[in-house]
This record gives sequence, structure tokens and C-alpha cells, in this order.
Amino acid sequence: MSVFILQYMHTMSTQKQTKINLVLQNMAPGAVLTSNWLTVHGVSNNLARRYVSSGWFERIGQGAYIRYGDDVDWQGGLYALQSQLGLKVHVGGLSSLRLKGMGHFLSLDADQSIQLFSGSAKPLPAWFRETDWGVQIQHRTASLFSNAENLQMSSVPHKSFEIEMSPPELAAFEMIHGIKDNSDFDHARTVFEGLSTLRPKESQELLQTCKSVRVKRLFLWMARDCGHPWFKYMDMEKVDLGSGKRVVYKGGKLDQEFLITVPRPEGVSDV
Repeated sequence: MSVFILQYMHTMSTQKQTKINLVLQNMAPGAVLTSNWLTVHGVSNNLARRYVSSGWFERIGQGAYIRYGDDVDWQGGLYALQSQLGLKVHVGGLSSLRLKGMGHFLSLDADQSIQLFSGSAKPLPAWFRETDWGVQIQHRTASLFSNAENLQMSSVPHKSFEIEMSPPELAAFEMIHGIKDNSDFDHARTVFEGLSTLRPKESQELLQTCKSVRVKRLFLWMARDCGHPWFKYMDMEKVDLGSGKRVVYKGGKLDQEFLITVPRPEGVSDV
């Protein structure tokens, strides 16, 4: 074998080694690596497959890899959706409140599921949906606000990165939106007791841009019923609460201010 060929093979091997080193240096430990991200960093699909064969990567689905031996959980998958694929999906509702330390009243069952919210009905990538993350993932789609694209998110650190989630005010609206029966109502009302520090300005803005009359009335009723100090700052003249009555709590009594049915106080009847 000629010296030229040997030098060429050595050069190519060095380049490949340098590229994988750069990839490993730029990746966030604990995160999924998507084909999009790898392409930006100079790794083609063919090269990614070679990295799998060489033991550098492990393929977890179409267009998704992890570093071999890396401990990747659902947060690492969500981080890839948010930061690498640019999807508008976030942790919301009860899950966000729990991760923010505000879900002290959540049941043990709630700890076993993660609620993700997005405004698009388009399903999440198959690799994310089909991977066993060790928790149940609930993807909820709802066009709840007129300014959905401009909603402010908060974040929580996890390992070497951060994931986006609803701030407490938005999470409260998402939680209420998910109420389907009396049990959900009672659970949400209990959780709402712990939301005494919601920010009035942010809550007011959400009230004014929320498109669901039912959710807005419930949010205000719960705030008033819990006696939260920020409730007095809500300017209801700027909030469209619609007209007519809404049956929310089956077998409940009608709240005369917000015209929704709510649980009956013990020992009190409508007579």
C-alpha cells in the first residue's frame, strides 16, 4: 500500500474522530439528538448510522439518537422537541405546577403522568410518542388563547439543559381547561388553594386573551372562593364573561355572580 494511501486513510480517520469529538462536545448530556441537530453539526444520516455501528450512538427511532450509555429521560426528549425541532410544546397544567413546587395537593397518580400542551393538533414525532419514558405522556392540544404564539413561558433546569413549561398563572388556566367531571373539579379546586401567589398582571392578561368563557368564569370563581389576595386586583369589566348559565358541576348550585354550577356547601340547599 502506497504512502499516499496510508496518509489519506489516516487523514480521513482523524477527520472522523475530530467530528465525533466536536459533536460530543456540543451535545447536551441527557438529551436526544435529532437528525436536524446532527445535520447542523455536520453529521449526515449515513454518518449517523456509522456512529451507531461504531458504538457511539444508539438509535431510538426514526431521526432520533442518544449517546450510547447516556441516561435520557422524557425531559431529554422534550428538550429536543423544543430546542432542536422548534416545536411549540411545553409542560403545562398540573404537571407544571408540580414541577414548580406548587402542586402539594396532587395525588400520587398525577406523579405518574406528564401533561404536555401545544396549540397544534399535529402529533408529536413518532420516536417521542413510542419511546418508553417510564411515565405516561399526555399530549393535549387546545387553542385556548387568542395570542397563543406570544404566551410567555418559564423554564426549569434539568441535567445540562432547561425545558420550557407554563408559568403558574398559565398552568392554572390549563388545569381548569382539563376539568371534565366533578372529580376533576374537586381536585383542581384543592390545588387552587395553593395558588395564593399568582401574579395579578399576568392573570389579568390571560383572562383578557382566554377564548373560553367557561375557563374564565371557573378561574375567577376559584380565586374568589379561595380568598386569594390577588383576586381583588382582577378588573372584570375588561373580561368577556359571555352570557347565560354554564353547568360545570353536576348536581351543584348556581353561583349568581359567575353563573356556573359549583359544589353545594354542606348543609346548604337551593330552597
